[in-house]
Amino acid sequence: MSAEEPVNQAGTEDSSAPASNDTREDWEVQRDKLKATADDHFRLKAYTLATQSYKAALELDPTNHILLSNKSAAHLANGEKSKALHDARKCVEHAPDDWVKGHTRLAAAMASLGRYSEALKVYTKVLNDIDPNNQVAIKGRDDCRAKERQAMEEKKREAIKMQMELDRQKAEKEQAQNAEVTETTNNGERGEEDDLLDDFFSEVEKATEKPMPSAREDSNSTNGKSDGDDCTKRIKLQLNDLGTSTSQINRLLQTNYEWKNLNPFYVLDIPHTIEDESIISARYRALSLLVHPDKCPDDPVRAKKAFEQVRNAMTQMNDDDKRRHVKALLDEGHKQGRRDWEEELSKRGGGGVSSASDSEGLAQAQSKATMKIFAEIEQRRREVDRRKRKFEQRERAQEDEEKAKEKSERDHDKKWREGERVDKRVGNWRDFQVGGKKKK
Repeated sequence: MSAEEPVNQAGTEDSSAPASNDTREDWEVQRDKLKATADDHFRLKAYTLATQSYKAALELDPTNHILLSNKSAAHLANGEKSKALHDARKCVEHAPDDWVKGHTRLAAAMASLGRYSEALKVYTKVLNDIDPNNQVAIKGRDDCRAKERQAMEEKKREAIKMQMELDRQKAEKEQAQNAEVTETTNNGERGEEDDLLDDFFSEVEKATEKPMPSAREDSNSTNGKSDGDDCTKRIKLQLNDLGTSTSQINRLLQTNYEWKNLNPFYVLDIPHTIEDESIISARYRALSLLVHPDKCPDDPVRAKKAFEQVRNAMTQMNDDDKRRHVKALLDEGHKQGRRDWEEELSKRGGGGVSSASDSEGLAQAQSKATMKIFAEIEQRRREVDRRKRKFEQRERAQEDEEKAKEKSERDHDKKWREGERVDKRVGNWRDFQVGGKKKK
């Protein structure tokens, strides 16, 4: 049986002509007839008619997990993904714990909505706890993993294309600079984040007009491989020369730190050309020890925030894929910074980078471009998260509306049935009395 086919129920294959030893009640016979009709519609790909018949059958047996499973499959085949997820959840709720079909229905509905990580957990649960050889779960698990890998590759391609996007955005910002002032006030939820990002960019612009505050901030710039080697030697010789706890806490929690600290090399205060794992680990230990809340009894609250920034940075550094991604962004930032600085020099009538002041200006331009790239990517990530939250809210609202509608229909049906029984009992009593008088 394929995953799309409706599930058969014992005693329903020929429910239109029940055998003499059939012990089903009348409502069960009617339920099975409706299910058989729905199954026929499903096989003919008349999914709307199938869902209507399954719904009618569920009115007679609301907790029947097989009917809920088949109705979910019909909704999914008809492109009604949220409704499919709603019925699949109810199916799992009422089905036996080891009924695999309910779990695979649920995972399929989640995957159709793009919730690959959630669907992967359900498929993995089936294979680990119920049926290790279930082919539907194996295929679903592999498909979800492939989709997740595809999403990761999309992110990497996005980083490669970021330069073109930044150039386009730069041109658009120059053309719409005046209009952006009123746009942020009308964007609702996005307005606050855009204001913070604008403030951050303004601070970056001001920072490039004056010398860099620390020589260690070469993590946002590059002066070639020789400078990276010199920095490596410096860190090896002066690993613990990080200043005071207060100075490091102030650096890690400076204005707009949540944007600046997106670069883990900047947080750890090392250049991104370093490849030696021992140096990175030693720098992390020295810096985390310096800002640990236990070592800063005078300011434990801010120390805890600074320590979390250092720990988050090291978490990224320990992930090889994330570290490669960060380095690619830094390289792109350095290229963009060099282009910006050379353009600035050409406007001044100068040539290439020659003097010490020119080198310092190049480093500042590269630092500025790098921070902008990280901030732009973070803003996009937040926008994706915001859209995902809104989509999930709409989906939950739709599910709640569906539940309320079903409850209303059940309540109405219950009242109607109770009224029908009262009328029938009164009528039977009257017939009995009339019959009794005739006999007398």
